[in-house]
Order: sequence, then structure tokens, then C-alpha cells
Amino acid sequence: MVRSDRILITGGSGLLGSNTAGAAAEDFEVYATYNSHVSQIPGCQFVYLDIADKRQVLSVFKKVKPNLVIHTAGLVNVDYCEEHEDEVWMLNVDGTENVALATKEVGAKMVYISTDSVFDGKKGMYNEEDIPNPLTVYARTKLAGEERVQHLLPDSVIVRTAFYGWSLHGRGSLAEWVVDSLREGKRLKMWSDAFFTPILVNNLAEVLLAMYQQDLSGIYHVGGRERCSKYAFGQELARAFGLDENRIEPSSMDEAGLRAPRPRDPSLDSTKVSRVIDTKLLDIKSGIAWFRELEHPLKKG
Repeated sequence: MVRSDRILITGGSGLLGSNTAGAAAEDFEVYATYNSHVSQIPGCQFVYLDIADKRQVLSVFKKVKPNLVIHTAGLVNVDYCEEHEDEVWMLNVDGTENVALATKEVGAKMVYISTDSVFDGKKGMYNEEDIPNPLTVYARTKLAGEERVQHLLPDSVIVRTAFYGWSLHGRGSLAEWVVDSLREGKRLKMWSDAFFTPILVNNLAEVLLAMYQQDLSGIYHVGGRERCSKYAFGQELARAFGLDENRIEPSSMDEAGLRAPRPRDPSLDSTKVSRVIDTKLLDIKSGIAWFRELEHPLKKG
């Protein structure tokens, strides 16, 4: 890996995009795209991009000439997506195709960030051989994005994941919501019957860069080392930050009255990626400890 390698990250103001840009800036020339929020990250140049505009995408890619494209941009609010299917399809599927076509045109490697929600959650600890069965519009568009990328770029990397961390803008991650709410003295209800394998976004960024160094291709599951319930995750956060875990009450998904269904256990088996990279996937306690150490002004931008 040399400094002349150039990375282009779509969605550079988002949770994953911004943290990956910060991690990559130490060793790469980094460009990050934004749509609604221009950001400032040391060592990173921001470029405006509407991924739904095919010509603009190609123009930006030809100017930047990246070696690696990490595609994180798209709509992620599950309930919003459920009610705006046409818009979501345009961005998450057609927009992803535009990025893949431009990546192919400039001869770069592409990493596409997908989601654990491509699974219906009936089994848990899914490996890469398990058959997806998405329950929501959001998840269906992410799976369709996977298929477009693989068709256009067979040597691409598809990463299914579920992450948390500190956000630059807007809607924070689950972990931020828990910490901020408890600090405000609120009482929370968190699902004790919904499971996942959360990975700290900074740990995920390390893995993405390691995957590029290893020149991997294909589908990989990249989650934390442990499966836990949302409730147990909240309790661990409270303990790590010295907050009152008794203010978190266990509840059931069935009580939530959600507009869009959620998979009950889309947890991921990350054995495949662990065997081919040196980067360690952290357990719950270690990930949250790092999350606490990282709290700083970047959180609020």
C-alpha cells in the first residue's frame, strides 16, 4: 500500500463514509462525496455528487481516477424507505449501478456496503452461503444493488454488516441514541428478542482497508465477534459510559408497532473474512470500550 493509491468514498458525510475517510487518510489520498452535508475531515477532499445523476457520477470518477471505490451512499431509514419505494430504488439500486459503471470505466476496485437485513432473521448467524430473503423495501433495494454490482464488476467486494459509531451529521447510530438518551435522564425500551452482531464503525473501516490490501472479491459478512440482543447491547453501553442501566427496560419487537417489519435475528457469521485478514473483529465489550475512547468534537461536526 502506497500513498499514491487513491480512494473515493461515496456518502462521505455518513456514519461509515466519514469514519472510513478518516481512517484511510493516514495512508491514502482520499476523496469523499457528499450530497446534503459537506464535511471537513483532515486529509480528505470532499466533492459534491448526486449518485442518481449518471453523467455526473462518471465525470467525478474520471476526474478523481480512484484505485478503490467504497460505496456507502444511499437511503437507509427503513420506515422512510417503506413509503418511498420509487425514490429508494432510484438511489439504492440505479444509483449503485451508476457508481458501478463509473468504477468499471476508470478501472477501479469497488467495495459495496450492503446490510444484514437482506436476511429474514428466522435463522441467525448467517454465512455467505445462506439465501437472502429481504423483508423490507430497504433490504430489497440493497440486495438488488448487490446483484447489479456483481453483474458489472465480478471482482468487486460485497460487505454485509451492521455497525455503530459516532456520526458527523443528522440521525445518529443506535449506540449514540442510547448514550445521549441516558445522559438526558430518559427511560428506554430496547428489544430483548431482536439480535444482531454489531461492529464498531472504526473496526469495520480497518477491515475494509485490509480487504483492499488483500485484493479480495466476492461476498463477505463483516460483523462483530459476538451476537447479542439490542437490550443487552444497550445495557453494555450504559455500563461502559457509567450510566444507569436500570433505565433501560426489556421490550419485544411485537410491541413496537413498526411501519416496516424488521428481521428478528439477522446476525452474521464472519468466519470467512476472519480467516483471510489479520484485522481482529472485536467483541461487544472491546468495541464499546473503543467507542467510548473515541468520543470527541467530531461527533457533532
